Amino acid sequence: MEILIIEVTVGYMLKVLKSGKLIGAYKKEFASIRHGNYYDFITLIGEPIPFMITYNHGIIRTETEARKDDIDFAGLVKAGPSLKVFYEKCKDQYGEIQDLDLPDKVYRNLVLFEIGMRMHANNNSLLTERENLETVITKISEFKSLPHRDKETLQKGRKFLNMVKHNNNQFRSWNEGLVEFEKAFELLTKYKMTIVGTQRP
Repeated sequence: MEILIIEVTVGYMLKVLKSGKLIGAYKKEFASIRHGNYYDFITLIGEPIPFMITYNHGIIRTETEARKDDIDFAGLVKAGPSLKVFYEKCKDQYGEIQDLDLPDKVYRNLVLFEIGMRMHANNNSLLTERENLETVITKISEFKSLPHRDKETLQKGRKFLNMVKHNNNQFRSWNEGLVEFEKAFELLTKYKMTIVGTQRP
């Protein structure tokens, strides 16, 4: 299955955070793309928009610019060139990072975990701007009428993501946290909250 550029780029930035490096130089760009704010991210990086045609409420149009009202998937496609440039800038800034605790696949899945839920919540008009992930999980869980145990499992996945972002002890070990995260990640497929094309064996 093809790996999306957003997985690689944001996953790398999560690895930067876990390593304890400061990300002040790219704080705005990282925050905007991690929160799924594609319009702001594209505006900050400024790469050209790839050609695409959209159909919305009976209207077909050729897209040549980022729009604040883009659905998340369109925003993600439009952000592709900017994501590639941002990744190269970050690699130049921070270099190769070796992590003995977590493989790269976990970082990519962490990206899909947050972006997937934000995308589905946004596309169902559940969020205001800059909602934190705890609130996103609460709102999408209520919208989908998830059982309480599954809501709690998703929140444990969020805690593991926070452990990576802030390198703090949400769990007694990385392995313990990873077990809980993998349970949460499985729920994305169960409840159809994945990004299109990202279901993997």
